Amino acid sequence: MKSVEIKSEEENWLLDDQEPESEHQRVHKPWKILVADDEPDVHTVTRLALRHMKFHDRGLEILSAFSAHEAYQMLNDHPDTAVLLLDVVMETPDAGLQLVHRIRQELGNQLVRIVLRTGQPGQAPEQEVIVNYDINDYKAKTELTTQKLYTTVVASLRAYESLYALENHRIGMHKIIKASSDLYRINSLRDFASGLLKQINALLGIGIEGSLCVLAQRDNHHDQQLCIIAGTGAFDGLNRTEYLATDHPSAAPIQKVLQNRQHQYTDFCDILYVPVRCVKEFVVYLTPSLPLNQVERSLIELFCDRMALAFDNLWLNNQLKSSQMGAVALLSSLAENPEDPRVGPLQHVRGLLEAFAQHLLDQGKYTDVLDRFFVEHIGMAFLLHDLGKISMQHEMLLQKGPLSPQERQIMQQHTETGRRLLDQVARAESANCGNELMLLAAEIAYGHHERFDGTGYPQGLKGEEIPLSARIASFFDVYEALIRQKPYKNAWSEEEACAYIQSQAGLQFDPQLTDLFLNFIRNQQKQEGNET
Repeated sequence: MKSVEIKSEEENWLLDDQEPESEHQRVHKPWKILVADDEPDVHTVTRLALRHMKFHDRGLEILSAFSAHEAYQMLNDHPDTAVLLLDVVMETPDAGLQLVHRIRQELGNQLVRIVLRTGQPGQAPEQEVIVNYDINDYKAKTELTTQKLYTTVVASLRAYESLYALENHRIGMHKIIKASSDLYRINSLRDFASGLLKQINALLGIGIEGSLCVLAQRDNHHDQQLCIIAGTGAFDGLNRTEYLATDHPSAAPIQKVLQNRQHQYTDFCDILYVPVRCVKEFVVYLTPSLPLNQVERSLIELFCDRMALAFDNLWLNNQLKSSQMGAVALLSSLAENPEDPRVGPLQHVRGLLEAFAQHLLDQGKYTDVLDRFFVEHIGMAFLLHDLGKISMQHEMLLQKGPLSPQERQIMQQHTETGRRLLDQVARAESANCGNELMLLAAEIAYGHHERFDGTGYPQGLKGEEIPLSARIASFFDVYEALIRQKPYKNAWSEEEACAYIQSQAGLQFDPQLTDLFLNFIRNQQKQEGNET
């Protein structure tokens, strides 16, 4: 097998894509070139020929493999290899060709540019190899002078760079779409900011030494205070500081970006303006280990635009949710008697119910029904479960003795009345699709007195015929009623209430949910005990 012939020639024309060096420019990672050949001399002369080469201000890191098996392992360990200079004949006469197939099929690596180098062209004819194998160039070792080797490597690197940029763009777009949908579901401003930084770090894929999300009021850029709402890396400790100090190195450039409302890229940091429409605005301050290239800048700017839309929708959703909460509180108060001691505790029960629903979701229970909307709204919907009592006289609600059969019949009608009122509110909220919160509340109002054994009211539903929302709500309705003082009964202890609920598993309550509920309540009691 013949070694590569080396000639000393200058080829400045090959370097026309390189940008002039800047004294402030950070060091770029070198391009990885893998030489796979069973002749040590080939590795030596290749390194000599390429030792001073740079492309786009990046040098080369040359890796060596002396068999097809070793080359396969090397590519598996270094998936970012840009060019493979591959011999055909190594362990076997077609080892190189078989390696090409394994790279493309088994490793799924479609980016690495494969240049087949052979000392025996007759054994692997060029036309047959080009047609049947996914290679990018074919060279006889005798023709690979220093100039030809430079030309081949530069052309391969240029092709790899273009493909890599396209693949990064595809992955970046996928992450933007996924991140946008994720952040639409975030409930708090700090969660939004933390999610924003997390998604930017994932989008860039190069690691962020430090990133900072700053919130500012829009009124007066010169006098405004910059509030830190999230930070990573070097800025993680600043999370405990409410405002960014005016003498902090990042303060002045952040203020400049806020005034100009434009992104700013420097050799030392990148500052991104997130153009939200509400009364606040965001700036993301990044210190990446490497400068962002044009593709990364375009992606991250598009990402910021999408996140601005996400925040605007989040803000509008929170405004709507606040209005809904006000309406729910008003409706709930209509059904409550001022003398009823449950008025305050119901809000506590709401929080417990939402936490229990989240607990079920985290454990993967009832995934056919449970979703994010259910978890976030079942507590609010529960506040309206007794809305139907608005039609009843307060004297009956506060009666100390047992109800007469007629009074009991009137009492049971509150489930139907509640559902009818809430259905009307839902239709008024949205004539086209109904209001999901009110529909959920109507479902609970109508079904929270059904019993698992089928002896409840108003329909006598049995088992899983009872909606999950009503089955869950019934636990909290009974538990809260037992542990609170009533005009007609003394408060039970929490242990007595849990014992009663356990005794009603399979009768009044869903037996599978009963165990989950009791474990949840006992854990809550332990946490409250530890806090006190």
